[in-house]
Amino acid sequence: MAKKPDQPASVKFVDQPHASIIFFDGAPVFTSYNGIIGITLSVNVGVPDGQGGIDGGQVVAAYLRGNVKALMALKVAVESALLLGAKTQGEAN
Repeated sequence: MAKKPDQPASVKFVDQPHASIIFFDGAPVFTSYNGIIGITLSVNVGVPDGQGGIDGGQVVAAYLRGNVKALMALKVAVESALLLGAKTQGEAN
């Protein structure tokens, strides 16, 4: 029988130079189907209206899909990142 380590193994990942950087302006659609959560990310765009003006709209930037555990990890990461930018009380140093 294998001996369990005292501490859990850390997650190791490799940074790939071709990994996507996703910028988005909104998350207008979310779904849940058979335990898989889906979130559609969109970006605002301006397109010519054919009469010299610009029409605004949104296009899909990415489709996020994951199980509940994966989305909970994403939630923790987003909440932690938001804390980095939170305004603090007191005077600036």
